[in-house]
Amino acid sequence: MAYSDSVQQTPGPSGAEYGFAARLGRWLTPTNVILIVCALIAAWLVLVPLAALFYTAFAEDTPYGPGAFTLQNFVDVLTDRYLGDLFMKSLIFAGGTAIVTFALGTAVAWVVERTDAPGRGWFHGFALLSFAVPGLLTTMAWILIFSPNIGWLNGELKNWFGLEKAPFNIYSMGGMIWALSSHYFPLAYLLMGPAFRVLDTRMEEAAVMSGANNYQVATRVTMPLLRPAILSTLLLLFIRGMESFEVPRLLGLPARIFVFTTQIQSATSNAPPQFGLAGAHGIILLLICVIGVYLYRRSTRNAEAFATITGKGYQPTTVRLGVWRWPVFIGIAVMFFAALGLPLFTLVWQSFFRNVTLPSFDAFSTMSWENYNIILHYPIFLNAVKNSVMLGAMAATIVVLFTMVMAWIAHRAAKQYGWILDVLTFVPIAIPSIIIGASILFAYLVIPIHVYNTIWILLIAYVTMNLPYGMRFTSSGIMQIHKELEEVAQMSGANLLQIFQRVLLPLLAPVLIAAWLYIFVLAVRELSASIFLSGPGTHVLGTISLTMWEEGGSFGAVCALGVIQILPLILIVMAMRWVEMRVGKRH
Repeated sequence: MAYSDSVQQTPGPSGAEYGFAARLGRWLTPTNVILIVCALIAAWLVLVPLAALFYTAFAEDTPYGPGAFTLQNFVDVLTDRYLGDLFMKSLIFAGGTAIVTFALGTAVAWVVERTDAPGRGWFHGFALLSFAVPGLLTTMAWILIFSPNIGWLNGELKNWFGLEKAPFNIYSMGGMIWALSSHYFPLAYLLMGPAFRVLDTRMEEAAVMSGANNYQVATRVTMPLLRPAILSTLLLLFIRGMESFEVPRLLGLPARIFVFTTQIQSATSNAPPQFGLAGAHGIILLLICVIGVYLYRRSTRNAEAFATITGKGYQPTTVRLGVWRWPVFIGIAVMFFAALGLPLFTLVWQSFFRNVTLPSFDAFSTMSWENYNIILHYPIFLNAVKNSVMLGAMAATIVVLFTMVMAWIAHRAAKQYGWILDVLTFVPIAIPSIIIGASILFAYLVIPIHVYNTIWILLIAYVTMNLPYGMRFTSSGIMQIHKELEEVAQMSGANLLQIFQRVLLPLLAPVLIAAWLYIFVLAVRELSASIFLSGPGTHVLGTISLTMWEEGGSFGAVCALGVIQILPLILIVMAMRWVEMRVGKRH
């Protein structure tokens, strides 16, 4: 009797507790556990630096780090009499770059995708090749071309036309816009190319048959159909202009043209560093970029309403240029020569001379390999090469594998929660690289994780910055693979790991290789975040190139360093092109 009483009095789980535990057990499947882990890692990479940025912006600067809560940093920024000038010059620079870049890139996209002009495949290859040239080196080359004092082309023009003054000044707003546009226009080409490729010309032909002239067809048919692509491209280019650092640093500072990115870097390099002021400027720049990304997402939200491919009778015809085929070819070729050929030629030419030398046949006799010998025996250079290659390879591998798993979860296993991963990985698009670098610096000065002044803090930054690109590549690859293949493998007894190894990885291999190569190139080229995070022993190619240039050493040595950096990247871009052609043959 006592035993039965004791059993009856033993408390057990209530129905509510049992129901919750059962639901939790059913929900905690391997897929959902992976979802939680991926979301936590992505949130740490993206949100911790953002939290550090806001914390620093609202804290006093003290010799021991961020102090008490304060609004003084924002008061100082918003009451600065130069804020209006800083804001306007940032907008003019970003807006002008977006317009010029869009015009150049769209012209190339139209010729390659819509016309029968000769050399279209070459133009596509040249556009990809431009990714092998870091923006820092391109800007240095434009200084050697159009500087009022040392620019070789300015010197030649003065001699040819008997001018007393250099006709071009790269140290100006126009020079800044051209320097960045000449580097970014292939991005506009890659964004507008697919839009032209899928535009059914029958609508334009119908307008012509109805009596419309070319101008009316362009303004009333073609442009409205391309409106989502045009708006999204312009907005993305505007964001890229706002976050640009290399061009404002090398061209804007000597001309006293200040923008937000140079102001942020300047505040952190003061003695003592003004991290709070840098954080306040960073939040203002971040807000501008967030508004731009919001408008970008809004402009592409209803893109399906402008679709012209219906799966029935679609004919991607080309425009026959007739007698204009070769003039158009020459025009685009000249543009590529001016935007890509001139900087590359200048870097290669100057790399054989210690001082600035005008290109001429007489100068060939004085060419030497001295600059290359200096660079190849420069201890910091060898260490920077090792760091850049190692960081690029590690960042590319981590991003590709991590985003492949996240893309599979977002589009296959847990669609109802997949938007969380999509949002987290898209956030870095809205954060300029210079803010990511500064925010990660702020975060790991406070968080007791000892990665400051090590290569690992650079790796964290590179992975964070490249999450959006990895997610875009892997998501597009996952969506092209029908779910039935995975279901068949599962019904045949394959577990999740075997499905990835034997089904997904072989089919995704071309996409993953292309993503890896693309991210590797971006990581090796990176400068904006690296300038905050590199330290003794952790320099990368971008930081030593900038240091050598600004220390006023030999221009030839810096150009030799650039050539050595570009050559392997060209080979990698050629490998990207080969992968792209292989994938194209499969389809």
